[in-house]
Amino acid sequence: MDLIKSKDSRYDEYESLLLERDQIKKEAGQIWTVYTATFGQLIADVYEEKLECIKCKKTISFYQTALNHGGIVDADALQKYLEKEMAAYYANLKRMMEDHDRCKKAGHSTDYDVRRSKELYRRLAKLLHPDINSETDRQEVLRELWQRVLTAYAHNDVKELSELEVLIRKALKDLGVGEIKVDIPDIEEKIEALKAEIAEIMSTEPYTYRELLDDEEAIEKKKKQLTEELQSYQKYRKELDEMIQKMLESGEVRIKWLMN
Repeated sequence: MDLIKSKDSRYDEYESLLLERDQIKKEAGQIWTVYTATFGQLIADVYEEKLECIKCKKTISFYQTALNHGGIVDADALQKYLEKEMAAYYANLKRMMEDHDRCKKAGHSTDYDVRRSKELYRRLAKLLHPDINSETDRQEVLRELWQRVLTAYAHNDVKELSELEVLIRKALKDLGVGEIKVDIPDIEEKIEALKAEIAEIMSTEPYTYRELLDDEEAIEKKKKQLTEELQSYQKYRKELDEMIQKMLESGEVRIKWLMN
């Protein structure tokens, strides 16, 4: 199977930018993994303590509403209210913890694996990238193979990429895809769009975490800031707990428990 490039003089630039964009997106993902592995537990601890403060404030609000209606609090109604109000928060906390665990377990690739996976990806992208080979979007088998390429590339899985090269060439042959004629309409606009996308990725999180993660002093400073934020929420939560206790001890708010 042969790749016949567009006759447009800027095709090589377009192809190069496509591959550069994909490489930078991969780097951003790897930076996010390291950032989450480094700070994820503290970030989740801060978030969890913040949720407890929110829960306390909602409890106080529920009690205050009860005060306006006789001061009787239905314990079962309060529990259901809090579960409903806090459900999305706790689902997000669970996701954060799962992300941290996954990132902590992520392996570190060797320099060889990184270099070799990049070489293999560039070769496979020229065969199967949807922006180069239109058949990829039309053929399910090619779409599935392309998704496997993206996953393997993200993990620097040289073995998988090497095996995929064989499978891809066979699939293209079986489908009767001979010459891939590449003609990129509006190539000027697409080149500019790719440049803008690359600039956007490199100027926003998580790519911008790179500088922080390369500085041990900055890492320790970030951990200290998160620890101080955690302590601040812990202090606030204690104050809210005391407010709730005072409301109960005053006798103005009474809890009605349903007996089974």
